[in-house]
Amino acid sequence: MAEQNKQILVIVSISSLLFLSFSAEAICVPKNSNTLEIHSHSPAPSPSTQSPPHVSARPPRPSTQSPPHASSLPRPPTAATEPTPFNISPSVRAVCEKTDYPSLCISSLAPFLANRDSPAAILEMAIKAAVNYTSAALAKAKVLSSDPSTSTIAMACIADCLELYADAIDNFNAAAAAIPSGDIGLMNSMLSAAITDFSTCEDGFAEASEDSPFKEMDSKLSNMASNCLAIAALLPLK
Repeated sequence: MAEQNKQILVIVSISSLLFLSFSAEAICVPKNSNTLEIHSHSPAPSPSTQSPPHVSARPPRPSTQSPPHASSLPRPPTAATEPTPFNISPSVRAVCEKTDYPSLCISSLAPFLANRDSPAAILEMAIKAAVNYTSAALAKAKVLSSDPSTSTIAMACIADCLELYADAIDNFNAAAAAIPSGDIGLMNSMLSAAITDFSTCEDGFAEASEDSPFKEMDSKLSNMASNCLAIAALLPLK
């Protein structure tokens, strides 16, 4: 009986020790141990939810092409290639420089000169240019003379200018006809008479206290005739 009691006591002691050991283990385990266990085994996020990797901006690469060759670059225009207002030969320009109005001389001769640069040829073309411009003044006078709005006083002045322009054309033609013979005296007389025609036209308006509609034209024509006189002086005597 005593032996049986000892066995029961041993069993009870062992059971108490096991109970105490289990309780101590339960107390030492943290409360969130299950949570940590769950997080440690949680699956990785899917690729679709991940943010794309950051790509650092790189500076542009320098061009590997070689610069254009100097010969392929456009060249600035040179004096030889730049356009000039008039293609006048040096000899013609030299003659015009002798006149009182060289720019007018060159511009009026340019349409008529064609590889003709002797003083006689230049004078012929200068007279031709003057005749053409006098014809333009004559045409303007004819239009104004038929205009009913023109005053009576102005109409009388215009009538005088019509005759004077026609006379100037005759004087220019007479001077041109004297070029082949080299009659410089006749040329000078005819060209001077043409200048008188233009100034007389202007005098008529001035005496009548009327504004001249030909003022600019008469001034230019007088200068053209003056240039013709200067060119005629360069002709060789015969």
